[in-house]
Amino acid sequence: MSTEQPKENIIVDAMNFSDEPDANQQPEKMRDVGEESQPSARPGSVRFLIGGIFFALIRPRVLCFLMLWSCVLPLVVAVPMFNQANRDLSAVQDLPGQSILALPESAPAWMFREWQIQSGDTLTSISDVMPLLILLSSIIGLLFSAGWMSMATHYRDEHSLRAFLKGGGESFFPFLRTWLLALPLFALTTYVFWGAPSEWVLEKLMPEGDAALAASETTGRAIDITRQLLYMLALLKIEIIIDLARASIVVGKRSSAVLAILRAVGFLFRRPFAIFVIVLLGFIIEAALIFGSEWLRDLLEWPLIAAVFMLPFVRHVMRGARQSAVADYYRAATGE
Repeated sequence: MSTEQPKENIIVDAMNFSDEPDANQQPEKMRDVGEESQPSARPGSVRFLIGGIFFALIRPRVLCFLMLWSCVLPLVVAVPMFNQANRDLSAVQDLPGQSILALPESAPAWMFREWQIQSGDTLTSISDVMPLLILLSSIIGLLFSAGWMSMATHYRDEHSLRAFLKGGGESFFPFLRTWLLALPLFALTTYVFWGAPSEWVLEKLMPEGDAALAASETTGRAIDITRQLLYMLALLKIEIIIDLARASIVVGKRSSAVLAILRAVGFLFRRPFAIFVIVLLGFIIEAALIFGSEWLRDLLEWPLIAAVFMLPFVRHVMRGARQSAVADYYRAATGE
């Protein structure tokens, strides 16, 4: 007798049906992990700059405060100068047969010479205040720069002036240290391009280092223009490094200015094109808007006082756009 052994039927669970709930969820978990492992595409640098422009425009309270600051600060010099001019030039009258004086749009040069002689040391004392105002404007500008970057990264849903000043105060002193470190960098760059090193290079390229003694006028002009362009490019690079260092301070809530500059240099080497586009394109748009606003004022024959409001508005909008775009891009690129 032959004994038949029972056959084993093997069922392959191709659809992964199982009584265990964890087994049915494995493909979905694997798919989620695969989706998370894919790098998220970041928008381009131009989109960051455009977003920064809209970011600044939708905060009118901040812009009104900055414009008020820009209008009040020059009055420290403008009001005494106006009073002095009103006292010294009040006797000026149109002479018969002469062209009509259209003050303050136009005035002959002799009038300014006579004014300087009559005023004595008064004009000199008033003009001595200008360097102090420029220094004050630069230091307060650090507060505004920190405010834009902080609002773009930590207070993005805020629109109030209080949040702007709060963010600026949080990073003011680290920004001040970056400013102090940037001053010798700018001075060293100026010395390299316009001091002894530059003169030594020019002596190798032209007789006695004088463009007028070059082999041709075109060669001398080309060398001089090249030096100016390289100088501007070096200044722009330092400005970008300082902006990146400040963005590193704000995004990471750090305080070391030296380490921030080192991180900025490394970031610039990794992503030079994108950050150059943000900063350089921002300057180009700002210059175009300034010339465009001046052209519009001449076209519509608006008074000169219109430029007092138009130019600061353009500058503050574009400055806020650049700084917020740099901070936002740095945060997106580093993942902090």
